[in-house]
Amino acid sequence: MKLLKKSFFVALTFLLVGCSKGNSSEDYATIQDKFVNMEAYSSNADVTFYSNKGENTYKIKQQAKNDGRYYIETIEPDNLKGNIIIFDGNMLWQYNPNLDSKLSVGDKDKMARKEICLFTFLENHLKSKDIALETANIDENIYSVLEAKIPGGNKYFDTEKLWINNETKQPEKLVIYDVEGKERILVKYDNFVYNPKIEDSEFDIENIANIRQK
Repeated sequence: MKLLKKSFFVALTFLLVGCSKGNSSEDYATIQDKFVNMEAYSSNADVTFYSNKGENTYKIKQQAKNDGRYYIETIEPDNLKGNIIIFDGNMLWQYNPNLDSKLSVGDKDKMARKEICLFTFLENHLKSKDIALETANIDENIYSVLEAKIPGGNKYFDTEKLWINNETKQPEKLVIYDVEGKERILVKYDNFVYNPKIEDSEFDIENIANIRQK
């Protein structure tokens, strides 16, 4: 992770040199500081998946640490409420409250779910050959937009962009595009918190199951 922090520092320092009009160096410097020092985050989010058959939106609660561990709990729709996915650093687990069951589903997650983790975006951003940064004005707000190439050659997950509010310094939207430039996943963050205190027990499936059974 130290290498990741150093690389991100170098990348954003380079971008500071050529920042466009409408953005101050102070905005970029603060955003840089936020991400370089982000070791964990928590957020609620609306996640929409687009396909040829239509779209599906889920409300989730997400927590993640920069060592790769993450927790995703579905809030809506009601038929999936309380479903939890946990990656504990070694194995991926799923908890279904309706069946009161916990299930190991292997050591790798589905690509679509992994890509909605902000640390995955940052890793992809740093590995991209061409580090891109744009400025966007939306509803009188100014955003810094970071872009990344998604490795793996999947035609449905080709590139992604992250919108960061220059005033609040918080991520607000992540969009994943296919090779044709069509939106495939839209993540809208809400109540985003940098470096919350997350106990290791939050990534322990046995602990989660025991709590939910009470």
